[in-house]
Amino acid sequence: MAGGTLTVITKGAALMLGLILSLGACKRQYAVGDEVLVEWEGNVYPASILEAVSPTKYKVHFEGYDPVWDDVIPRDRIRGLAEGKVVHPEPPPKVRAKALQAAQTNMYKVGDRVRVDFHGHIYTAVITAIVGQERYRIHYEGYGPEWDETVGLSRIQPK
Repeated sequence: MAGGTLTVITKGAALMLGLILSLGACKRQYAVGDEVLVEWEGNVYPASILEAVSPTKYKVHFEGYDPVWDDVIPRDRIRGLAEGKVVHPEPPPKVRAKALQAAQTNMYKVGDRVRVDFHGHIYTAVITAIVGQERYRIHYEGYGPEWDETVGLSRIQPK
């Protein structure tokens, strides 16, 4: 009888352990196209998932940044889905350093007013940041910050 009881306890313990392990593994799975918040260089930034590399790794694009900063990250750096208006923190130091280097040779500077092509229409905008070689963060005049975007020279009308 003692042997039968031991078997029941062992099966029960195994069942309980299996349940605990499966609950721990039930982290949310994200999908391509999800807008998420990602820890990057000590801050949390909005990003979109470009690819599910594995069940625990995703390739992400940080919103407003050049694709050179796209990264494959572990799931534990994702802080959740981005909902509503997300405030962008200051760029990480490595991004600022690259932007400062680019600023030495770029055609436009922060504060310059430019005309930008947006889906075949031209709008006035102000350059708010330099994000790479001839890549600019712009704010459309008369529009809210949700319309701010990163553009290259191909979308800016020549001086």
